Amino acid sequence: MSTTGIPEALPGFFEAPNARIAPTPSRAQRTDRYRRPADPGFWETRTIEWLREEALPFWFEHGLDQERGGFHEALGFDGRSLRKPKRMRTMARQIYAFSIAGIFGWHAEAAQCVAEGIRFIQRGRTPRGGWVRVFNPDGTVADPTEDAYDHACVLLALAHAHRMGNPEALPLACETFAFIDEHLADPLGAGFLETAEGGEPRRANPHMHMLEAFLAWHEATGDRRYLKRAREIADLFRLHFFDGETWTLGEYFTRNWSRPADAVGEWTEPGHHFEWAALLVEYAHRSGDTDFFSYARKLYASAIANGLNRLTGLAFGAVSREGLPLDQVSRSWPQTEAVKAAIALSRTKGPDMEPEIEDRMAHLFRWHIDPAPRGLWIDRYDEKGRMIATEVPASIFYHLMTAFTAYLDRNRWKAMSDWPAARGSG
Repeated sequence: MSTTGIPEALPGFFEAPNARIAPTPSRAQRTDRYRRPADPGFWETRTIEWLREEALPFWFEHGLDQERGGFHEALGFDGRSLRKPKRMRTMARQIYAFSIAGIFGWHAEAAQCVAEGIRFIQRGRTPRGGWVRVFNPDGTVADPTEDAYDHACVLLALAHAHRMGNPEALPLACETFAFIDEHLADPLGAGFLETAEGGEPRRANPHMHMLEAFLAWHEATGDRRYLKRAREIADLFRLHFFDGETWTLGEYFTRNWSRPADAVGEWTEPGHHFEWAALLVEYAHRSGDTDFFSYARKLYASAIANGLNRLTGLAFGAVSREGLPLDQVSRSWPQTEAVKAAIALSRTKGPDMEPEIEDRMAHLFRWHIDPAPRGLWIDRYDEKGRMIATEVPASIFYHLMTAFTAYLDRNRWKAMSDWPAARGSG
């Protein structure tokens, strides 16, 4: 890291054979760009440029596994696949990202990517109609576990593929809903099991992603049955996940949703505070239950007060209920969720969040986007602000896409109206 606190581009990046080179501004220009107070929408042009001209063309060219099918799990900073096992959640999230690109006309081959992704994940259907957890790099099944988290990711991807017009998405989603109702729903009516076989500790996180998926299907269809499903998750949050005394969100629980007595019960993640806050605001708007605005504000306030590294301004991986750092690594995805949460709260009757939104966007570009090769991102920093990433996880594209579409949507895509038509694969 430089003495100005601005991360430098990584050594050796620009000699990589497959790296696409972005213009490098001077240190003074970079410092001013990230630190000066920004007007609302300051990052719109850069966001559109990065999505349309850098990330989507790059991941179309390098992220698709042309030989074995599906998408690569992770790339090196030279743009080459690391040939890692392919998680179902990553495959689903790449389908989501290209579905969004197709919906808004940002990439000419988006529908092709979505169709290929859906064809690939169907290799992972289980005999009962669920989805496996992990593929080997060659596309054979590595782990057949039917995990609630992965099913939530598949449902989210299929909702947006359906919105884009993919004909397979709706039938596959109906089969997936039938599976989770029969095999993953808690027999006692309290959320979902970890896997079809149960298991502990139980986690809040799969339920958050189920909430996200249910809201997406409500948006895609207008069917209020999905909103009823969302309400069950929101009630579980209110009754069990949220601690009103510390304004924190638990991650791990016992079978009956009690907090574990050991250190696991102290574990909270600022990134998930932000992520839940944004989803609860969306649920409140859709359902009319505005009591959830208050929960969202408390989650955001707790994460900002206790979850940030004061040297870098980035969210830690985890802190205790009392705000003590437990995981001091700062990954990229919590920073995207901070953007989304600030934007969501700007749509409630609260304080002006516009400066906060621009500041969160500045942190995202300053640390994770602009120092990376064109179309890629730097995922991990240590507590001193030193880059410790060794790869580019494909699953982060989903987080970036959700944050950037939320940012641009603040003006109802006004920023897109004068942008040239999609130019193909680049």
